[in-house]
Amino acid sequence: MITDNISTHSLKDITDQVISVNKFIGGIPSTVSYLKPAHRRDDHYLFIFQKRGKSKIVVDFRDVELSGSSVLSILPGQVHYGVSVCDDTEAWLITIDINFISDDYRAIFDHHYFQCKPLILPDLECVSLDKCLQLMADINENHDALSFMPQVMHSLIGACVGIFASAYQQIEKEEDATLRTQILTREFKRLLLKHFKTYKSTSDFASELNISAAYLNEAVKLTTGYTVGFWIQQAVMMEAKRLLYATDNTVKQIAYMLGFTDHAYFTRYFSSAHGQSPSSFRANYRK
Repeated sequence: MITDNISTHSLKDITDQVISVNKFIGGIPSTVSYLKPAHRRDDHYLFIFQKRGKSKIVVDFRDVELSGSSVLSILPGQVHYGVSVCDDTEAWLITIDINFISDDYRAIFDHHYFQCKPLILPDLECVSLDKCLQLMADINENHDALSFMPQVMHSLIGACVGIFASAYQQIEKEEDATLRTQILTREFKRLLLKHFKTYKSTSDFASELNISAAYLNEAVKLTTGYTVGFWIQQAVMMEAKRLLYATDNTVKQIAYMLGFTDHAYFTRYFSSAHGQSPSSFRANYRK
């Protein structure tokens, strides 16, 4: 039997609440670790707010460097691990159950799923986010003092996630957010994350959206600069790399898991997109 046996880091391993808020201060061993073991993916959201310092994290095999005051959102399913952190770094690590993220916010984060990068946060937002997180941490430590603590915490969580979502929304194009092309692109990316193992053509997604393949391709390219085929390949390749890196499944098994009936074709597909064979990729990243 073929199984996706990438280890999952569950929120239940951290807390029995819908959220965990931890502060990291460089050079103090007793604080929460900023580095995360490899070969894992989360079943929850991880939000990082770095107040100062410098750190490096690998997210889906891409180096992500945080410098100064910045925020980073890591979504459920993304394979990631910490690489380095400077001693003068101060940061907040926030983990949140997926069910607590509203559909509107989730759509914003999903839109940037394949372009994970840190964002510089303006000073006013930095101060507000820091105060909000510190208050949440204080409430967690003294929760017995407030009978209405859950309601207060839920409101604060919503405010924090809203600040992160707002930061990511700002980097979208300045065009009217109600433009048909942008709406279609968001819907396409939402479907892509759900169906990339079974939908392999523009027509598959266009049929789901009740539009022509040509129109969908035009809308996505106008909004993102890339074709539907490019984004399908990004999704397939990312999951292929995760499975090659974090599991012991054979290349043939992985090909079938990703919806390829011909594993030789999958090998050619991977090699053409990445410049090396699946086996070579696995060997290089496991050194």
